[in-house]
Amino acid sequence: MSGADSRSIQSRETFQILDEPGVGTLVLDQDMQVTWANAYAMDILSAHEEEILGFDAGEVLDTHLVPLLQGRADAHRLLATVREEIPGLDLSLQDSRGEERRFVYSSRKIRQEPFAGMWVICIRDVTERKQTNEGLLSSNRQLLVLNQIMGVSASSLSLDELLEASLSKTLDLLGFDVGLTYLLNPARTLALTRCNHAVPKKYLDRNRTIKVHHWPWNFVFVAGQPRYLELQSKPGTIEEEILASLGVSTLACIPILAESVVVGALFLGSREREELHDEERHLLEAIGREIGSGVLRSMLHKRLEAAHRETNLYLDIMTHDIKNAENVAILYCDLLLDMLDEDAALYARKLRESVRKSTGILQNVSTIRRIHLEPPDLAPVHLSRVIRAGLDRNPEAGVSFEDTPAEVWADDLLPEIFTNLIGNAVKFGGSDVGITIRVEDSTQEENTLVVTIEDTGPGVPDGMKEGIFRRFEQGKNQGYGEGLGLYIVEMLIERYGGRIWVEDRVEGRPDLGASFRFTLREVVHAGIDECEE
Repeated sequence: MSGADSRSIQSRETFQILDEPGVGTLVLDQDMQVTWANAYAMDILSAHEEEILGFDAGEVLDTHLVPLLQGRADAHRLLATVREEIPGLDLSLQDSRGEERRFVYSSRKIRQEPFAGMWVICIRDVTERKQTNEGLLSSNRQLLVLNQIMGVSASSLSLDELLEASLSKTLDLLGFDVGLTYLLNPARTLALTRCNHAVPKKYLDRNRTIKVHHWPWNFVFVAGQPRYLELQSKPGTIEEEILASLGVSTLACIPILAESVVVGALFLGSREREELHDEERHLLEAIGREIGSGVLRSMLHKRLEAAHRETNLYLDIMTHDIKNAENVAILYCDLLLDMLDEDAALYARKLRESVRKSTGILQNVSTIRRIHLEPPDLAPVHLSRVIRAGLDRNPEAGVSFEDTPAEVWADDLLPEIFTNLIGNAVKFGGSDVGITIRVEDSTQEENTLVVTIEDTGPGVPDGMKEGIFRRFEQGKNQGYGEGLGLYIVEMLIERYGGRIWVEDRVEGRPDLGASFRFTLREVVHAGIDECEE
């Protein structure tokens, strides 16, 4: 077998994957010579392998394809773009039986090795798809219109903005001349005009408010069915009067549906159209449903805002008035402790601790609210000062800590991290617990500090280490992770761009204490008076 024959067999095996029914495929080498062609391509070109393989692509197309083209312009465009990437060139050919057929010519250059620099030319028969494609183009246009309406609906912040923008966009995209948007009143007895475009004043004066149970509007506002008024359909006197008062020949009355409930209607009129086709009607009804979804979102947003304001009111009461009452309760507890002894004093101390615990809960709620409501406004914070302030809040804790000159990116909530972690160690380790705080440079991340807070307390069992920072995760006998403290710690560290995890103080011995480790981004000073992240 000759080398050329061997290469031909190899090409057939290599490019066989490109063979597709109804598509003529040519593969060109880096010199633009035809190196492979499928049977359908040769059928289109009315040529044999020996007439095209090894020949220049331009020559092959000029010799075998151009004569079949129905127009000179097609031939000129084809030959002018032989050496260019073409996404789709519509061509009209005359096949071997003399019948006209439509083809789409495309070419692309291969950029992946080992075929980099080679070209693939496809000649796709689209004759039978022409009608289908026209239907697809119409469907695509409808989808484009609906997508734009959906975009308006999703981006509108207020109900009036939504209705005005949706009406304007629908009129513009679909070519209607007159438009109104009605919304039902809470009693669902009247439809009130919310926005309009090019509506005659005479019509507005008489129909700014519509009684929805009267014919023909009950069909739209009560039954929730679209209604199309057209002069050529010989409507009754009332419908003729409506069209005349609006100065249009067709009027589409589309219910605005929010989860199948009618909340209003969209009226669209045309002066030129004599009727609306089914595809236009379906599109208008879909637009009515999409506007209804936007109306529902707007209503829910208003309710959410109201609920949010109410919630903040309750939180303000909790964090201010109740906190003041608790401070008074603690004062009376201290007075009682001076007056009582033995069991009575013990009960007073327990009462004081319970009041302090409730104060801590309010503080946690306030912190969580700030984290969710206020975006992080990070600035350089001197780490040692924050840690020392946390130690002052826990004077009973025996903490070993060496000051550091490091600054980190944080805000005024950073102390909550140390207050919670040191407070947990004292609470669950007892007054004799040993606590050590270390600040070190990270060996894995640049401009990052690793802060370690370890204690000699009861530790954290292996089965709890993964979930200890989840909200309300119970630490049972060990106590760690109970309530909101560690949940807040993790939220704050993530707010500052760090991460937190827990290890054993002594590897493999959870019972000998816990080691909480977290990262913070260090401030790197570029000069005397400036710093950068």
